[in-house]
Amino acid sequence: MKHLVITLALILASSQTFAQNTYLKIYTDDTPESVIMYPPGTDFELKTKEGYIVMKNNNTPKIFEIDDDYTLFVYPNYKESSDVFKLNKGKVELALTSRFSDKDPKEETLFIDDSNITSHQKITDSKINSGLKNLEFELSNGIMFKYTDGKYKAYFKKEENYLNIKGKYLIESKLGVLKLSFNPKNGQVWWVFEAKK
Repeated sequence: MKHLVITLALILASSQTFAQNTYLKIYTDDTPESVIMYPPGTDFELKTKEGYIVMKNNNTPKIFEIDDDYTLFVYPNYKESSDVFKLNKGKVELALTSRFSDKDPKEETLFIDDSNITSHQKITDSKINSGLKNLEFELSNGIMFKYTDGKYKAYFKKEENYLNIKGKYLIESKLGVLKLSFNPKNGQVWWVFEAKK
């Protein structure tokens, strides 16, 4: 019986080791538009101007306030190069993934958090670009996003109600901000919705 308990404890510990429960949030200033997010498991290093590492990727939620010159190196798994941020204000956070979705389905409805917002996403193969994917994404609150062969648009309930998209892909609406990431190479979707308070 003792061996069974030890074996079970080791299995549970190892399964938790491979499940990333935090994601990276970078606040370059105090505005919601300044927040940059990366999916769980994204490697990064926050270094002092002397080159010392003060923060790295792990499963422990943490906030590091930026009050001096720091350089953040982020190594997304969906590209060859790193993203480099020179920071002298703001903060770097490892946030819990309670409002995080990282799935690779062809079509699935996903529950997101206590606000009962769900998403429905449909991933299809591109008819123009061999090996790449397209995405139709919809939140239950009416915010929609379409990515087709490198072109993308967002709207609220109907295609004529266009929503502004900043970068890849920060979608602002009267309900809040949808932060969405889509990798057309493998169809991976990552998103978080921050409702207006």
